[in-house]
Amino acid sequence: MRYILIVSIMLSSMLFAEIQKKSYSSGELKSETNYTAGKKDGLAKGYHKNGKTKYTVSYKKGKKSGLAKSYYKSGTLRAEENYKNGSLNGLCKQYYKSGKLKSDFTFQDDLPVSGSKYTEDGKKVE
Repeated sequence: MRYILIVSIMLSSMLFAEIQKKSYSSGELKSETNYTAGKKDGLAKGYHKNGKTKYTVSYKKGKKSGLAKSYYKSGTLRAEENYKNGSLNGLCKQYYKSGKLKSDFTFQDDLPVSGSKYTEDGKKVE
């Protein structure tokens, strides 16, 4: 009886979990997103047409959660953002195409509470 219950639970959760893939009209993979019971849940990845990663972001019950990263077409890191329950929370950084730091701000419930901007040669913008 116990075995049947465990199998039933596993099957029902699998029935509601899926990975949705989208492609560009030219056929290249555009995105992969995990869904559970119709909501984004787990890792989502997007891709540039050249196949390099465009973004990675995690979801919990349809809301962004944890570290999200985005990338330039070259593959260079563009931004790192921290989410909690769908809102920006914590340190968020943006980068120039050269890879140098462009800004670093700390957010609380989508509002910036502190941070700085930088020129491409590393000087802090006042």
